[in-house]
Amino acid sequence: MKKYTLYCGLNDKDSRRQEISTLEAAKVIRNACLHHADGATIFEADGTYRHEDGRQVSEKTLRVELLMVEEGVVRRIVDFLKAALNQESIAVQMQDVASVLW
Repeated sequence: MKKYTLYCGLNDKDSRRQEISTLEAAKVIRNACLHHADGATIFEADGTYRHEDGRQVSEKTLRVELLMVEEGVVRRIVDFLKAALNQESIAVQMQDVASVLW
């Protein structure tokens, strides 16, 4: 089984500033995860990002962990979040893990 960790920066890709509050972004992410999967764990972090044009920014980042979900579902969540949060990209880390629901 895989664990997927998404790193969603919150700066708008065009203005390069945070246009949506961290709380509102977390709600968007939570709703997307509940719509496509059975749940997620969301953490707030500070991140940095280098845009495609080479400019680097610091930004609030939401780290989203997903378990017991298929890769295709993760791709749908990422595609939705890129559009909803106006992101160039969302980094996705995939790890093999052993997980169960007890």
